[in-house]
Amino acid sequence: MPKVRSHFLSVIMNTFKAIWYVIAMFLFSIIDALKDIRMQSLPSFSVMIGLAVIFAIILIVFIFNLLRWWKTKIYIEGDTFVLERNQLSQSKTTVKLSSISTVNLQQNLFEKIFDVYTLQLDINSSATANKTDFSLVFADKTAFAFRDFILSYLDNQSSKEHLSTAPIPRNAIQLNTVHQPDNPELIISFTFKEVLRHCILSFSFLGGIYAIGVVIAAIGTFLASDKEVNQVLLSALFPLLIAVVPFLYKSITAFLLYHNFKLEKKGDKMIVSYGLFTRKQFTLPLDKTNALVIKQPFQARLFDLYYGEIINVGMGDAAEKQSPIFCLLVKGDILQSIIQQIVPQFTLDQEEEKSPKSAMIPILIKWGLWGTAFFAGFYIFYKWWIGLLLLIVFLLCGLLSYKTKGLKLYENKLSITTGVFDKRTITVTYSKLQNAAAEYGPISRHLGIAHGSVSILSSITNQINSIGYFPIEKFNRIFHEIVTHESINER
Repeated sequence: MPKVRSHFLSVIMNTFKAIWYVIAMFLFSIIDALKDIRMQSLPSFSVMIGLAVIFAIILIVFIFNLLRWWKTKIYIEGDTFVLERNQLSQSKTTVKLSSISTVNLQQNLFEKIFDVYTLQLDINSSATANKTDFSLVFADKTAFAFRDFILSYLDNQSSKEHLSTAPIPRNAIQLNTVHQPDNPELIISFTFKEVLRHCILSFSFLGGIYAIGVVIAAIGTFLASDKEVNQVLLSALFPLLIAVVPFLYKSITAFLLYHNFKLEKKGDKMIVSYGLFTRKQFTLPLDKTNALVIKQPFQARLFDLYYGEIINVGMGDAAEKQSPIFCLLVKGDILQSIIQQIVPQFTLDQEEEKSPKSAMIPILIKWGLWGTAFFAGFYIFYKWWIGLLLLIVFLLCGLLSYKTKGLKLYENKLSITTGVFDKRTITVTYSKLQNAAAEYGPISRHLGIAHGSVSILSSITNQINSIGYFPIEKFNRIFHEIVTHESINER
């Protein structure tokens, strides 16, 4: 791939991102000045000076981004991706193509007008797990050329690894590559109705309860007040907007985000595409998948529906604070069938094991201490029955916490289930675990149980995964499997 610059549109986009508030101020000032001219009066001297200063700031930032764009070259040299800048201080960033974990294309409405794409590259690195490593704006042909070149290189690397580990047939004359289908295979797509269902059933349960509570309180205030209707409406409008608007905004934006959701498979890669105004496409080498997460929001439990997220370093969106979804809400058997088709090593074919009954003791003690503290506070300073009610609520939460914990150890992977309201099951192979920890106090040690966590190479959202109380032997096996698989990987 020869040396190229990103598209000139990136200069405008970077300038706007850096000082959008200054640009907005300049435009509003221009509008006010035009109004004065229309009224046949010239703007004051101070207004003209202000406009000149703001314009100078915009011009300086634009020239800086222009020079940076002109002096930045992007190219691929051998097996290395290079981003080179020759400004006052020269810099050169190089990344091995084999370390690239995902190659993503994104195009918003503004980019569609100019027929350009944002090429996003992510690498397997814990240091940059919460952000995209490279986000580059190219013309459509250049963006697709870079994507196809990198994916072709990864295909060749996968082929070489396959050939080095697979036995060579006796009658084989030449075997250079592993066959890759030309057209992707459609695994599943979601209709308008199914996307809408996902948006409605996947919102936060606690957020919904809060919104409903505020609405009921606003209605109660309106009915009980003897003030004028306008005054009551104004006093109730602000808290109502604070509670309801974010809920509606999240539902609408989720629908726009996941519109026309498709999951496809091409050889050893998974392609996820979705979006109405901003179209996103993730191309993920499946052999670099670190883990899968199966989620079941509280409302979705009523309909036995689940959705799945895939954990691959750098592939998520830091703004969304979640790993990318590879499947919207579907029945459990359908989701497992999809997993079997794309990453069969993460298929769950056995029932999870619940925490032993002895685990209720340390869990209820912990939650009971918090409840007792609240009970004592309300008993001394307010009303005892409110404190008693809170104590019961805390004990109920402790019981639910015990009921919702699950752990299953397979031959080459483990799955962990947590979540009082929103159920979450993460499945990860032992080879992808970075470390594990187990803790136990005097009571839990006497009972022969411990609680702990495992960590994987991922964004902060999924990096540390808590495990409930389970027999100490379970944690000893996890430790043993991590050491065993590390030794195998080293060999």
